[in-house]
Amino acid sequence: MTGFTGRPAYLQIADDIRSQILEGTLQAGDQLPSEPGFMADYGVSRIVVRQALDVLRSEGLIVKQQGRGSFVRALQPPKRRVLGSLYSERPTSSPFAAAASAGGQIPEWDYQSRRTTASKAIADRLNIEQGDPLMRTSYRFTADGEPVMLSTSFEPLALTGGTPIENPEGGSITGVIPRMDSIGIHITHVGEDVTGRAARPYEAETLVVPAGVPVLVIERTYYERDRPVETADIVVSSERYVLSYRLPIPGR
Repeated sequence: MTGFTGRPAYLQIADDIRSQILEGTLQAGDQLPSEPGFMADYGVSRIVVRQALDVLRSEGLIVKQQGRGSFVRALQPPKRRVLGSLYSERPTSSPFAAAASAGGQIPEWDYQSRRTTASKAIADRLNIEQGDPLMRTSYRFTADGEPVMLSTSFEPLALTGGTPIENPEGGSITGVIPRMDSIGIHITHVGEDVTGRAARPYEAETLVVPAGVPVLVIERTYYERDRPVETADIVVSSERYVLSYRLPIPGR
């Protein structure tokens, strides 16, 4: 195979199987041939077959079940998580709760808050000094019991310390914007930077992200004019969610 095309044999086999999956010849749940079967079909060694299957697993197209073999993974249709349109009106509760409820789902989340100090990276994002006191809150969000999103937020205690919202989940008001409104800090805009990367072990386990499926990472910061008042790192599975933005265009 290598001599015919110049492309390594394991990549040619992966290309062939991938095409069969994407074209529907192989469908979700179908079992792939055994390693000896692939060896006979393609006339290659066991190591070449294993390299080809590793490529397909890294792309999230197949899964290996211990003692049974390899199977085509079910490709779940994306669920839209609307972000930008949430701010077309000033929110009065958690944006996640509003988005899930609008989609007919039951939102839930657990969290853990603790006092800490700002790392250099977080201090730069919040325009404060490294070592300044912060409230750090880690969240795990679910919708209808399905894990949806992880988030870690950071709020300067110089702003919220000693107020009713010092603990982000400790009062009756939820959501960054309404919480800040309640202490006279009126958020004027939100900035988001979106990147993709491989899921870290904890993220993959918590969000049930299979090997080879990347996650979307959103660095979100809330501002009162030029002053950052809260920043967060948000992680969602790219397989199950897309980010949909509606951005207003200023009038002439």
